[in-house]
Amino acid sequence: MQDSATTASRPSHRTATAFEQYVSGRRGIVEGAVFFLESGDHIEEVLHAAEPCDIVIAPIRHSDPRTIAYDGSFLEPGDEITLGGRHTFELQDYVAVPFTTFAGPTVVRQFSAVGIAAFLSDADTARNSGVFVGQLLNTEVLLDSWASSLAADLIGDSLGRVHVTRHGEYRDGPDGLLLGSVGDERADIEATAAAGAGRGRSFAGVVDPRVLEADLDDRPWFGRYLAALDLMRGWEGAPPRAAISGFGRHLVAVLDEGGAYPSILAADAPFLVTGDGEEYILVDRVSHRRLRLGVDSARAAECLIATSEEFEATALLATELGTRVSRVAPLVRALQDRFAATGFDVTGYRRHGS
Repeated sequence: MQDSATTASRPSHRTATAFEQYVSGRRGIVEGAVFFLESGDHIEEVLHAAEPCDIVIAPIRHSDPRTIAYDGSFLEPGDEITLGGRHTFELQDYVAVPFTTFAGPTVVRQFSAVGIAAFLSDADTARNSGVFVGQLLNTEVLLDSWASSLAADLIGDSLGRVHVTRHGEYRDGPDGLLLGSVGDERADIEATAAAGAGRGRSFAGVVDPRVLEADLDDRPWFGRYLAALDLMRGWEGAPPRAAISGFGRHLVAVLDEGGAYPSILAADAPFLVTGDGEEYILVDRVSHRRLRLGVDSARAAECLIATSEEFEATALLATELGTRVSRVAPLVRALQDRFAATGFDVTGYRRHGS
């Protein structure tokens, strides 16, 4: 016989994960797509278009097991909704984030071109100085559309979410690309989503996707920035005042000079994090492994991540230290052996443009 608490937690977990997919646009949190309805008037038509694995979040109770009911509103800053009678979220504008104290789960939405510009500016600050907006690292914060359209490493063409306006429009998120209208077939919605795929899709209603694409092309490290936010937000016990390699500076100064190793890494490449500059933690976001390193090993690890190849890493480390390759080769080899023994992959990722 199943424990009653375990049984009761399953609908709650389903509600939380479905809403996270709707907010973030991250594919694969739930099996199908997540539809969010502003009005209950369209629920029958939406259920007709939805597939068996989809989830429909609506401001109305319905007997269909694919539905999750919510109370409240979720359109303007300050709005609140409660999903399934248990999960309450507040909605806030991104431009107010630096001045906001979050008392509970909060979705931060850009709302306008001004909000998107502020988001990009904060990313520039983090990249150049290593200083992140502290509120974005709060575990209570969900950032709207962060995975669905802002980073080339994270986007996909599949239909992950559909926002249904009170006027019956299907959109990719509340401010996203128009995908169709209530009454359209699911195949037509998916075809429009695929045809309009790109990093600007979720903000097509407030900014020209071509302009956003150009802004992001100027920031090939942006996916790495979003991954860093995600890493720090979900890391209990992270070093206080954590510094992340590649944001502000690198431990290996040669990497800050550009040249052959600009170190613009894939979003899922390992992170090198420190709090006091004496002990470093290598974090693999894919496997969730963490490995503590001293400063010498940390330099070698940074070279391996930047080059994805042992010989190049050894040469880079020798250049950094002003010594012969033969002097540092044993350190790099020993570190590679340690990584292999612990199942830690630091060379399976390539830089953008490689």
